[in-house]
Parts: sequence; structure tokens; C-alpha cells
Amino acid sequence: MEIAGYQSDLTLDNVSGDSNLPQENNLGGFGNTTGANENVYELSLNPKLTKSYKAGLSVEVVFHNSNTDNATLNIDNQGAIPLKKFNGVSLIPIIAGDLKTALIYKLVFDGNCFQVLTGIPLETGISQNSQVVFSILDENINSDDVFYISNRNKYAVINGNLVIPQNIRLRRVGGAGQLGGTASGGTVLKMPTPADVGGVIAWTVQSSEGNSFFCQLSGFGILVITGEFTSDLDEVSIHFPSYVAKIPLEFATIPVFNTP
Repeated sequence: MEIAGYQSDLTLDNVSGDSNLPQENNLGGFGNTTGANENVYELSLNPKLTKSYKAGLSVEVVFHNSNTDNATLNIDNQGAIPLKKFNGVSLIPIIAGDLKTALIYKLVFDGNCFQVLTGIPLETGISQNSQVVFSILDENINSDDVFYISNRNKYAVINGNLVIPQNIRLRRVGGAGQLGGTASGGTVLKMPTPADVGGVIAWTVQSSEGNSFFCQLSGFGILVITGEFTSDLDEVSIHFPSYVAKIPLEFATIPVFNTP
């Protein structure tokens, strides 16, 4: 489907949990702000938000005027939320002149504020956003069913709690065969626990040999995939939507993988 400039192969019929798609499930949106007050920005998305903001909501915004002080953003009348930036240590309110016109800014709601991740130049006082790359630990992958090769087990965490995939590719133990569905539960990974996901984050993807897989990440950070691998070399790239994780990062204790 195509949404406000975004394209996704998400199949809505397969999604359980929160029905307010797409924004609340992190597919994002794009728009130009309006507003009579130069520091109180309003934004209307298509389709509109119909529920309160959820942590992980990602939007790309063009501001109609530059700010002169601290600023807020109100999307579809769901409430004015402060805009903040990362100074290398913590999140702080934006200052006069941080927001320019005719630029596209990447914003993510973290449960308390909209973090401005891109667009603010260094000379205004913001440091580069921090990024730490992690490898999936052995205890967080179901190595009885899947494996990766050549360090293809990487994800990144930006500013301490924004989780994004980098290079996670899984193959099936035993080569060709079904994973998930009637064959097994399909539970393959434990990722950092999301901060505010009431249902699941779900999407579909094609394997390297063109086979369709259904993927879903639960509110506990448990990743389940369902589909059929057709050879030893067939693999699935895990490109989940970015989401805000709990701080400090934590992982579900259940299920327990790789026990004798």
C-alpha cells in the first residue's frame, strides 16, 4: 500500500492488536505545518491520527516558519507536544532558529516529546545523535530453528532507545522447509522490549528467493516469522519499523532459547 509518500508491503488483514493504522504502528507520515503562533505548530496527516500518540510514531515535517523559542507540535488535534533535540548528553528543548523553512525534519515521538533527529545544524548547539550498533546475543536467537552468517545480526540504537534494524538476515536450520504456522511456532529472536506497543508491529517481506514471509514483533520484543524457505541459501532480511524501547534496554525472559 502507499501512504502519504510512503510505500509498504504491510498486509493490514494480518495485523492483530491496535487497529489505528498506519501512524500508531510506526509507518509514519509526511506533511507541512500550519499555525498562527510561530512556535505552536499544527500538522494534519492523511489519513489522520484518530487516537493518542504512541511511542515510536515517526513523521517527516516541513515547518512553515522558523521558530523563535521553544516549540510544540500538534498532530491532528491530538495535543501539543514539545520538540526537543539531543545535545550529546540528554534531550533539551529546541532554541530560536533551530527550525528552518523548506527543510524536511525527521521527528519521532518517544512517549514524552518529539525528538528532532535530523535537520538541526551543528552550529546551533546540537551534537550528532548518538548511535550504538549491537549484535544479537546467542541467548536471544532461537538457534534450534534459524541462524545467520557473516555477522548479519546487527541492529542500532539511536539516542539510547530508538531501535532500528541494520543487517539482520536469517536462514533456516536444515535448509528448505516451513517455519512457523503448522511447522513450528516461528519464534526466532528477542529484541529490546518496546516502550509502548499494546499489540504487535507486523509486516511482510520476501526472502532472497522470492518467498513471502509474515513477521510480527510483540510488545515484549518477541519476533515471530512465518513462511517457507526453499533452499539452504534462502534467507529473510528482518527490516522491522523503528521503535522506541524501554530505558535501560531490556529483553523478555520468556521464551528461553537453546536449552538442552
